[in-house]
Amino acid sequence: MPPLEVWEKVLIAGAGGEVFLASTHGKMPCTHCHLGRDGDLTKEEAHEGMIPRPSATRTVCRDCHFTATRNVAKSLHAGLWGEKNLLARRFGVESYDDLPHGVQEGYTKECASCHTSCGDCHVNRPASVGGGLAAGHRFGSPDMTLNCTACHGSRIGEEYLGQREGYGADVHYVPGAKRCTFCHTREELHGDGTSPASRLDAPGAPRCEDCHDGVAEANGYHTTHWGDLSCQTCHSQDYKSCTSCHAGEGLAQPSAIGFKIGRNPVPEKRPYRYVTLRHIPIAEDTYRNWDGGEPLTGFSSDPTWKYSAPHNIKRWTERTLIPEGGTCGTTCHGSSDGTEGVFLRQADLDAMSPAEAGANRDLIVPDGSPVNWQGGNTP
Repeated sequence: MPPLEVWEKVLIAGAGGEVFLASTHGKMPCTHCHLGRDGDLTKEEAHEGMIPRPSATRTVCRDCHFTATRNVAKSLHAGLWGEKNLLARRFGVESYDDLPHGVQEGYTKECASCHTSCGDCHVNRPASVGGGLAAGHRFGSPDMTLNCTACHGSRIGEEYLGQREGYGADVHYVPGAKRCTFCHTREELHGDGTSPASRLDAPGAPRCEDCHDGVAEANGYHTTHWGDLSCQTCHSQDYKSCTSCHAGEGLAQPSAIGFKIGRNPVPEKRPYRYVTLRHIPIAEDTYRNWDGGEPLTGFSSDPTWKYSAPHNIKRWTERTLIPEGGTCGTTCHGSSDGTEGVFLRQADLDAMSPAEAGANRDLIVPDGSPVNWQGGNTP
């Protein structure tokens, strides 16, 4: 998405501008939200003390939207609690507040810019992608392109919209009809006033079963695997995983497209035995450029292959398209024991450092096939 010129970021014009000027928000003086000075003044005088993004630095929205702003202030979008809690565990400390001061400074500078305010979803594009009004200052529901995938685009957006070469759009994507908020509701995005420990703890997070209830026995594969496998293990296309990343430098290697099934690392949060796993961009020296960023004494506290719910669902995938005369053993159960197979195997651990291998040891599917899905596949 190209950067906007300064004048494009503030121009109140077009249909969106007309809607804004006729709305309750448009009838308020500009200084009610943005501060600055009213009157017959020069440009410089009028802009003294002006705040371009009021909801990012002031609680002006709370005057009218008290419950929503109170909840959002503690939500994942505003607080990034999942990242902060995981960062603390990697450093072997109890909480984000216990991290070295230099690490907190580094996180604030290089990572925390992705947090959102009310305006970043309802009025303008997020600051992390250049800002600018989304629709002539019109207040409205988040726009899937200008707001949602502006931040969540390189992975989730590509998957859902089918923008990756060789892959189709998610079966749920209906242009002009089904947006992100079709599944991710206001209640989930705003939160409930608590601070979820991670994205998997967000209140009201969607489940496939919310819409697809009653299909547990729709076919023999569902009957056999229902409850043991997350839906994505059969119905996802390949998706993106990342390699090690270094603060201030970026990925050590390009991201890679692939597919991995492993044991569920969060059975207390998601009730499946086997799930799709994604490698996240972390290494033992990821934060070496931050003051106090080494060593990661708690690096092995969490796996580097994490629970993933890819947004690229298809009814027919490489795992559900069974060759004529074949069975699911042909495409899934009989998958290779090596790193090229669909399962996270011992060979994948062997390619890691000892610390990283230890962090993921409980997630691998032991070598050998067919896989004993219902028996728990205990080695």
